[in-house]
Amino acid sequence: MSLESMLAALTPQEKLDAMNILWRDLSANPAGVRSPNWHGDVLAERIKNPSQKPSLPLDAAFDDVRERLNERRAQG
Repeated sequence: MSLESMLAALTPQEKLDAMNILWRDLSANPAGVRSPNWHGDVLAERIKNPSQKPSLPLDAAFDDVRERLNERRAQG
């Protein structure tokens, strides 16, 4: 049985639990996970030219990201 078919059989909550387990495992050794080169480029650009938009509280930022993702899903 492939990993993809095992994941397909999970409930949404089980998938979230699996993501949390994977994230904890990967974040325990961040040096072992290499970011793509473009991440550094984006970070450098954002440091050089910070957003003029006011900061959002964390909950509002998550809501904003969810909303934008849902809009992208609806378009594609």
